[in-house]
Amino acid sequence: MKRREMLAGLGGITLGACTTTTPASPATTPSTYTPGRTYAPVDSSLDRVTRTVVGLRPYRPQGYRLEGERLGSKTVIHNYGHGGCGVTMSWGTSEAAAGMAGATGNEQIAVIGAGVMGLTTALLLARHGHDVTVYAAELPPNTTSNIAGVLWFPTGYFDDDAVSEDFLRRNRVLIRAARQGFLPYVNRPGYGVYWSDHHALSGREPGSYNTLPGGDDIYPELQRVHENTLFGYNYMERFKALIIDPDYYLDRIMKDAQLAGAKFIAARLDTLDDVLALPQTTIVNCTGLGARDLFGDESLTPIRGQLSHLLPQPEIDYSYVAPTSEGVLYMFPRRTGIVLGGTHEMGESRMEPDPAQVERMVRGHADLASRLSSQA
Repeated sequence: MKRREMLAGLGGITLGACTTTTPASPATTPSTYTPGRTYAPVDSSLDRVTRTVVGLRPYRPQGYRLEGERLGSKTVIHNYGHGGCGVTMSWGTSEAAAGMAGATGNEQIAVIGAGVMGLTTALLLARHGHDVTVYAAELPPNTTSNIAGVLWFPTGYFDDDAVSEDFLRRNRVLIRAARQGFLPYVNRPGYGVYWSDHHALSGREPGSYNTLPGGDDIYPELQRVHENTLFGYNYMERFKALIIDPDYYLDRIMKDAQLAGAKFIAARLDTLDDVLALPQTTIVNCTGLGARDLFGDESLTPIRGQLSHLLPQPEIDYSYVAPTSEGVLYMFPRRTGIVLGGTHEMGESRMEPDPAQVERMVRGHADLASRLSSQA
């Protein structure tokens, strides 16, 4: 048998059930909107910044890789390349990857990588009775997933011109499964998952509008409006969105996986030979950007993201993404603090925080906050 052999049929074991999808919601036009609440301004200033973090999103123009591959005597299930939506898509693609791994018939399964994909896949496999061992150089709180925002909104992880129709069809189903996976954790003590009143702002003019990723019906209280928008933008999509705080969430998911029987081994796998030397014959690859070197995936590109955290403001219970003349800004509230973001540097791998970006985001969010008083 050749060392590498793609297992197209294996990928169909789980995803073949995804061929029937919920019909897409029709595009809608803006509705009349009267704010039923007031918005407290974010207190954004440099002296309130508690930390600034940098992470590299594992981006593939053709979308995440979710398929099986035969390497000599081993079967490798790939589950990586989710761009900035690893946490968002974790329950969807991890459930599919766990199903493909289980279908190999092997009781003992290795998972490589302990970011959100590795943790979720290990948890699902352990709950299904498999003997699971996770191998990772870094564990929470030191993974790339710990750097993430996270607003649950699956977008920006593929190039429309590079992705296949088959990927889009399956992706829509997995988006809906991913959202469903988070719902049992909302407001559950210790998990850091809760609803936010979210606002996607833009300068869009009236016209027809496409459905949101996965279908409009999975975004509660969705409204599209051109009047009375937050900060006075031309257009706003307002809906309830999930905020996931990885500072809490990843620790709890890892503990859940351990309680279900998964074992964790600190191990640095630098080469494909290191991977193939693992004792398990079924391996789930959740290494993110690491798959570029381990498995030769040259399509993987890092996208640098930088976040600054402000001191907590319990009164901030809304979120937003807003374009400005100096770049996009977004704000997500957490119990641990207010997350300010808005960087997207394709192909950039620097891990040192950029002071100029900290100043831009702090100043930009302060400017947006100042518009609230003029709207009052």
